[in-house]
Amino acid sequence: MKILLAITTGRSNFKDTLDLLVQNFSVYGHFEGNSIGVAVNYDCSFLGLSDKNFAYSTKLSKKFSEKIYISQKHVSKYIEFMKKRGVDEDIAAILSQSTGYSNKKNLVYLEAYKRGYDIVLFWDDDEYPYVCMIDDENISWIQTDILGAHLSAYNKYNADVAFGFFTGYASPIPPALNFRLSKKTAVGLGDALSVASDVVSKDTFVDINKIFIGLKREHLDIKEIEMVDGGKWVSGGNISVSVRSVMSGIVPPFYTPPATRADDTILSMGLARAKVMQIPAGIFHDAFGEYGGIKTGIFPSKIERSKKNNYQVQRFCSVLKGWLGYAPIFLRIKSQRLFRVNVKKMLKKILIIDNALSCELPELKKIFNKQKASSVFNGFVVRVERDYIIMQKSYEEWKKISKVE
Repeated sequence: MKILLAITTGRSNFKDTLDLLVQNFSVYGHFEGNSIGVAVNYDCSFLGLSDKNFAYSTKLSKKFSEKIYISQKHVSKYIEFMKKRGVDEDIAAILSQSTGYSNKKNLVYLEAYKRGYDIVLFWDDDEYPYVCMIDDENISWIQTDILGAHLSAYNKYNADVAFGFFTGYASPIPPALNFRLSKKTAVGLGDALSVASDVVSKDTFVDINKIFIGLKREHLDIKEIEMVDGGKWVSGGNISVSVRSVMSGIVPPFYTPPATRADDTILSMGLARAKVMQIPAGIFHDAFGEYGGIKTGIFPSKIERSKKNNYQVQRFCSVLKGWLGYAPIFLRIKSQRLFRVNVKKMLKKILIIDNALSCELPELKKIFNKQKASSVFNGFVVRVERDYIIMQKSYEEWKKISKVE
């Protein structure tokens, strides 16, 4: 089988993560039986880096059959390719999205399609191919056959999408948050976001233990995911997609409105016709780079999470803006007739904590451009109908790409 491993990144240390994957694939013999290429889908603007920082040229990189680089400067050629296939120019630009990562993942699909790949395996730069096992106070680490599990989903079950499980941080929610937010604000924030989320609940920002996950048992089975509450919920990293399925429209292209997050959530809500498999391919999600020693084979014997880290809180504030941004289109896709009711419900809950949130997280002032959370949310609500129409049109226009000219 021909597999394209794609990593989306804005950090130069992605090379360490790719090397770990090469080692994992090699242990299980996958380079011998398959043709595996790698696509580095990068954003220089994230940390102000240059193109040379994203050259993947380690010793282990030679294992790949080819290396493909995709950045802002390459976007125009993909727009031209889509235009020649009949895609509306404005929609082609939206599907390409020169900054960020979500929509630009579509360019990986185009490369995979043109080069004859069977599946694309998307990976994040803060995911390591190890599993954190927690048994009471004891910590141990295991590897799973990442690629073998993904290939099994296609070869045995004819999947359209396959995704693995994660240990480590469930989301970029830092323990330091518990020392910054009062319990009332923490509960209120979780309550507000839960209106438009498949993962956040009232106690998400209260109970530190619920934001860090360790596997309790080793035995995991492959299983098909059914529609639940409006989606076939998948994770954004450690996810593979059949190129044929995405080019035929069974799996939609990636779409998020500008300045928002949760491309995996929106993707999940467009998988009604797709066969989606959850597989025993495990990773460790190091959302804040606290466990970099893993990259050099140093595995912690216990989990020690920083409790007062300003960088982590700043990152969370950026994430929060993205969550507020995707909430309106999430509700528009999911609730439709109840959309306005749910928007009012969420806004009411945000207003309760508006002032406290701004005081307890002063970092929000810069990230929210001196606005309060309710105003940020309202700004995305105002444009949601336009975003929803663009999303639907993007899905339809995308189907033109693989049609014979």
